[in-house]
Parts: sequence; C-alpha cells; structure tokens
Amino acid sequence: MNNFAVVILVIVLATAGAGGAFWMYYLQPAQDERAKLELEITGLKAKKDEIKTVQDEIARAKEDIERLTVDKNRLQMDSNQMSTVVPKLLDSIEAIANKYSVKFQDIRISPLVRAEQWSELPIELGILGTFQNIANFLVICEKRKILNLAAGSITISVSAETDPKSKSPLLTVTLNAKVYIMGSGN
Repeated sequence: MNNFAVVILVIVLATAGAGGAFWMYYLQPAQDERAKLELEITGLKAKKDEIKTVQDEIARAKEDIERLTVDKNRLQMDSNQMSTVVPKLLDSIEAIANKYSVKFQDIRISPLVRAEQWSELPIELGILGTFQNIANFLVICEKRKILNLAAGSITISVSAETDPKSKSPLLTVTLNAKVYIMGSGN
C-alpha cells in the first residue's frame, strides 16, 4: 500500500473515532438531557393545568362563601328582627288591649314570610271584649299600623259571658292579620 492510502485510512479512522467519541460524549448525553427536559416540561404543563383547576375551584369556593355570607347575614337580620319586632309588637298590642279592656285568649305567630323589600309576619289573635272595646282596639291597631287587618280575616262569635260593668254580652273575636316588617327581604 502506498503512503497516500495509509494517510487516507488513518484520516478516515480518526474521523470515525472522533465522530464516535463526539456521539458518545456529547450528542447522546445531549439527546438524553433533551428527552428528560421534554418529560419535565410535560409534567410542568400537567401541573399548570392542575393549578388552573385548583384556581377555578378556589374561585367557586369564594363565590359560595360570599353567597353563604349574604344568606347568613340575611338570616341573622331576620333573627334579630324577630327577636326585637315580636316583643315590641306584643307590648304594643297588650298596651292597647289593656287600655280598652280587651282580654287575650290566644295569640299565635306564624313563621316569617320573606319578600323583596319586606317580610310578612302572620299573626292570629283570639280576644274577648265588648263590641265597643273590640272595635276601639281594632281601630287603634289599624291606625297605628301595628296590624294590617285588610290582609287577614275576622271571626266573631258571642260569648256566654257578659261584661260586669255594662252587662252587655262579650264577643270572642279570632283575628288573622299580618305585620309587615320593612327592609328584611332577600
């Protein structure tokens, strides 16, 4: 063989050795690193999607908390109104009844009925008195807007008892009325 062929062969073998070393020490590790980084990127994208899902859940939870807070505040206001309005209502009705010698037989307060701008409190009163006293009692309750008599019903019956002062028969009146509480709606 001649020298030229030997030099070419050495150059080819050196190039092949250099290419193999390059592939082994640089190219293959770079490809492995690339595959590893692509896998990490895929994992990070999945985590990003999970984070978005969690953020959406947090937003929904915040909306639920706001809605429940509004409901809680409304219920507390209703409870506060019931605990303040009902005693005042009963005191007012009792004061008027005492003024006109009307006796209570029964009083029933139904649950609050909510509306947009107000709430209704249905009430049933059973009272006993003379015609004059009951009429005065009802007129004053209506004038002072304690009870809304137009939104209810009245049942009147004659009692077996008589008024000791006037000797006139006593009437038993069952009154279904409503009390309106402003500003306690939804």
